[in-house]
Amino acid sequence: MSYQILFIDADHTLFDFDQSEEIAFRRLLKFIKLEDRFDQLFPSYTQINRRIWKELHQGLIKQDQIKTERFQRFIDAEKINHNPLDLSKQFTKYLSEASILYGDAYEVIEKLSQKFRLVIITNGLKEVQDKRVRHSILSPFIETTIISDEIGISKPNSQIIDYTLDILNHKNRDDVVIIGDNLYSDILCGFNANIDTIWYNPTQQKNTLDKKPTYTISTLKDLLKILEQK
Repeated sequence: MSYQILFIDADHTLFDFDQSEEIAFRRLLKFIKLEDRFDQLFPSYTQINRRIWKELHQGLIKQDQIKTERFQRFIDAEKINHNPLDLSKQFTKYLSEASILYGDAYEVIEKLSQKFRLVIITNGLKEVQDKRVRHSILSPFIETTIISDEIGISKPNSQIIDYTLDILNHKNRDDVVIIGDNLYSDILCGFNANIDTIWYNPTQQKNTLDKKPTYTISTLKDLLKILEQK
């Protein structure tokens, strides 16, 4: 059966989150007058941030805790004399203003939208993703954007797929596929929801799950080759 609906991840799949994050963090350090410590502080923050999002995927922390917890840990690690809530609010503002696509994303999404219903499902904070994803230049091609922070359900919980299918008034799962870069949120979510999966794996990571994705691709343009056959 051909696919009708594509569930697509946002960050590290369509959007260059790493570049956006660096821009936002540089602005934050300038705001608190610590820009000369970027080379030390940015790696520390990104390590803490990656760890805390992994905890979310593992169900060890709730999404509403992330906003301040990552900066509390950062402050504790680097002995910075600032309020974590203030840092979080300022960083969130800067990050929401950094909407940067990967090079092929616009072209691929535009072409896919001519044949498929496109939905973005992102494990992100509403204050960040509403502006940089939902209102990005891709928005004319996207039927709806599901932000985990808005609905209180995060990938890989299969309920986020159930919720989205209800929104779309679509019952069949055989003609739905999820596309994303993260094995433990996007692909595992597809396994949990019993839908097909396309793993975007540009860095040739090893599959550490106990099942294989339906497809694995190394470039976004590979989507066109696969989906033109569906």
